[in-house]
Amino acid sequence: MIKKILLFFVVALTVVTVMDVWRAQDLPPGQLSQSTWQTLQYEHVDLVEQSYGEPVIVYFWGSWCPVCHVLTPSVDWLAQYVPVVSVAMTSGSDAKVRRYLVDNDYQFKVVNDPEAEISNQWGVPVTPAFAVIKDGKIDSFTAGATSPLGLYARWLWASFR
Repeated sequence: MIKKILLFFVVALTVVTVMDVWRAQDLPPGQLSQSTWQTLQYEHVDLVEQSYGEPVIVYFWGSWCPVCHVLTPSVDWLAQYVPVVSVAMTSGSDAKVRRYLVDNDYQFKVVNDPEAEISNQWGVPVTPAFAVIKDGKIDSFTAGATSPLGLYARWLWASFR
């Protein structure tokens, strides 16, 4: 029984890793270009500059995404402890996304991407998607369901590399 469980986890980890590598093929390679985004909270965020201090998790999500509805509360919780900047993909106007944030009591930083311009520049294929930025580069990327512990582990791994 233990061998079957171990085999299952090895196969699952292999499949997830292969999928992440495949989904990440369109991400920007190497050093990210300097760009400043404005959040819905009227803050200016420069991911490249910020990532030199400590890694930053970038969370691509949509208010229309059912998996995001499940994951976003844990991302909001994690944002209290590690830097998180989120990008709301094709979720409507600034006012609509702000209303969504208020209705769900989310406090993390949100950049609205109503036409998916940022998401397309980054080559993000699906939501939810997570990139960990370290020293101006994408250190790791994953898409789909993940746990707060898994995100924190990726952030921590980038912190020590």
